[in-house]
Amino acid sequence: MEAIKIEKNLDKKQLLNSQELILKKLISFDTTSSKSNLELINYICDYLDIFKIETSKVYNEDKSKASIYYTIGNKKLPGLVLSAHTDTVPVDIDQWSYNPYELNIQKDKYYGRGTTDMKGFISIVLALTPWVISKSFDRPIHVALSYDEEVGCLGVGPLINSMTNNVCKPKLVVVGEPTDLKIVNQHKSCHTFETEFHGKKAHSCYPDWGCNAIYFASEFINELRKIEQSLIHGDKDVNFEPPHSSINVGRIEGGTAHNIVPDYARVVWNIRCLPSESFQVLLYDLFNSVMPSIESKMKKKYRNAYISNRNISNILPLNQKNFPEILISLTKTDPKHKSGVSYGTDAGYFSDVGWPTIVCGPGKIEQAHTSDEYIKINDIKDGIDFMMSLMSGILS
Repeated sequence: MEAIKIEKNLDKKQLLNSQELILKKLISFDTTSSKSNLELINYICDYLDIFKIETSKVYNEDKSKASIYYTIGNKKLPGLVLSAHTDTVPVDIDQWSYNPYELNIQKDKYYGRGTTDMKGFISIVLALTPWVISKSFDRPIHVALSYDEEVGCLGVGPLINSMTNNVCKPKLVVVGEPTDLKIVNQHKSCHTFETEFHGKKAHSCYPDWGCNAIYFASEFINELRKIEQSLIHGDKDVNFEPPHSSINVGRIEGGTAHNIVPDYARVVWNIRCLPSESFQVLLYDLFNSVMPSIESKMKKKYRNAYISNRNISNILPLNQKNFPEILISLTKTDPKHKSGVSYGTDAGYFSDVGWPTIVCGPGKIEQAHTSDEYIKINDIKDGIDFMMSLMSGILS
């Protein structure tokens, strides 16, 4: 392996050095969700090949991306799954003080895109490989790395489908998102939609000759805001912030010029639901009454006008009620800590197939998706200690 000397029995200093070199390499791959992650995946496979660990790749449809999973130990026994996503969010280079794809060490912090979300966690798991092998645990450890988590958890479904056919149901899945090593056992679902309005062009001096798609898109957005207000005053769960389901309009586009009645508008929006709530129920009136009513108004202006609506992605909720007691003593969780978060992760998909799942990893979520993203080196050290103790407690 380039720039990495592999020792089969690493002491703590060697382990940290190995982790840093691996993180440096992981950061160097631009795995923004819109791009391929195959260079990173191939690097990880080459690294694991040194230890004669077989990896299974699960490709997307055009084979431009892949998830991987691998096992150390007996696949037929219940063990521990460690999961992370390999993709990252885009970079606004003008807002960075450093090259986001070069690991920069400043004031006891690792800077770079993905240091917190989630290449720091992946580097810990990979660096611990020789230690795991040397321990010869009674139960297996599985590592599952997905693609396209940041754009709707698109890669984890096929990954889990493959795993369920090849490994025994685990005792626990830990998705290593940055939680400051606190247990997160609940998160909201997130459902994203693309709603398109198809009207008719006309010269703006004769607006009645056309059907203004932007006007009707605006009416639709106003209806979304009404639903948003009803959610604020609806069911609440104090484990989450905000403590209710919510709606966000994230993008709107349409029109070509100030003097043309626009024939097209597009609205991209999402709803984040408490685990106890269903988006189908919350949006029933929108889909079955409000949208047909708006479309009917459009058709009065132009008979061929219509609205199309597409569900782009769904992030499943997490609602894990039980997990091994050892986690309480190993993590920073306290009884007053809120166990729910409003962001989504791959965890809901593992839980959906009946695998006990939590979210817990080093670093703070506040650093994820930011310019000058970083993770504290001490957080990495704490993460290593946590992972070693967790594996010793669950796999022995």
